This record gives sequence, C-alpha cells and structure tokens, in this order.
Amino acid sequence: MKVTTIADALKCAAKINAGKACTAAEMRATIKLLDTGLKTSRRTVRELKRQLTRSDGLVQRLMGKIGL
Repeated sequence: MKVTTIADALKCAAKINAGKACTAAEMRATIKLLDTGLKTSRRTVRELKRQLTRSDGLVQRLMGKIGL
C-alpha cells in the first residue's frame, strides 16, 4: 500500500494500532504525511485567529463610531 493521502496514513495508523504489520516505508510516509498535515492545520488556525482579531477590531471601531 502506497501512502499518499491522509486517509491512507490513517489506515496505516489503524493497522499499527490493531497490532498488524506495516512496512517501514509505509510508517515513514505516514509520519511525514501526518506531520505535514499537522503543521498545515496549525498554520491555518493561526491565520484564522489573526483574521478574527482583525475583524473584531473592525467591529469595535464601527460600534465606537455609531456610539455603542
């Protein structure tokens, strides 16, 4: 089985969790793929928080202008 997607990586992880064998290449690919996905999700969360903070500041300024 060639690990190319997160779904493939999760299947390999499930096999390992069930006590079944995975090849070393599959495990390496699984680790690299899941690590990349984790880094990407963290980066996305950081950016979304930054956007939310910016939007919140905009709403606060608008509310201040209309006297709320």
